[in-house]
Amino acid sequence: MTDALVFAPHPDDETLGCGGSIAHHTAMGRTVHIVFLTSGEQGVHGTAPQQAGPVREREAESAAGKLGVAAGNVHFLRLPDGGLDPGDRAQFLSVLSILRQTRPEVVYVPHAADAAHDHRQAHLLVRRALEKGASRSYPDAGPRHWVATVLGYEVWSPISVPSLFESLQPSDVEAKLSALACYSTQVKGEGEADYAGEGGVALARFRGAMTTGSHREAFAVLRLGALPWPPPCGQPSA
Repeated sequence: MTDALVFAPHPDDETLGCGGSIAHHTAMGRTVHIVFLTSGEQGVHGTAPQQAGPVREREAESAAGKLGVAAGNVHFLRLPDGGLDPGDRAQFLSVLSILRQTRPEVVYVPHAADAAHDHRQAHLLVRRALEKGASRSYPDAGPRHWVATVLGYEVWSPISVPSLFESLQPSDVEAKLSALACYSTQVKGEGEADYAGEGGVALARFRGAMTTGSHREAFAVLRLGALPWPPPCGQPSA
């Protein structure tokens, strides 16, 4: 049984959206798996996709290590970057299979209103798999499994009304920054925003200022069963 399973459309989305929460979970001894739906092979300017994909996968593996995720718990589905399709049977089955294989208690996925097309498609693709996870359908995908809690995370598009916050310790923020620094192909040039610096946790700092004054990551609750861990990790907002 896995405590948390994080679905990321591209390498770096997991760290930007919930890297602090991942670090918090692993520091508490919880098992976290990360699934990269695509390898982000279209996302390196001036580099051919067949060359960029492996580079970004290596960056993702390094970042996951900074967050405390075991190497064997990092998965690459290698679906087409820019071509995620919730109606595609092969893509759906690949997501359903990893969901049933890891058997998580909590799933993290980009929230439904993210402005990025691939992020919205990722949300729909994972939601479809979640809806079928506990059904008797698709027995070849593995034993059925019900996920009690599903949380939508924010990357570049803030959630308009967050319904759950996870508080971050200073060590969680440091781990998030260290993980972001692993994504050297995504660091902006001079004069542009540098998410490998403090800019990478600016949203978490803003969310903290709204509530406790510390760093927090915000989520949209898509399904909320009993969280398998107690506060201070997170509580639904009033």
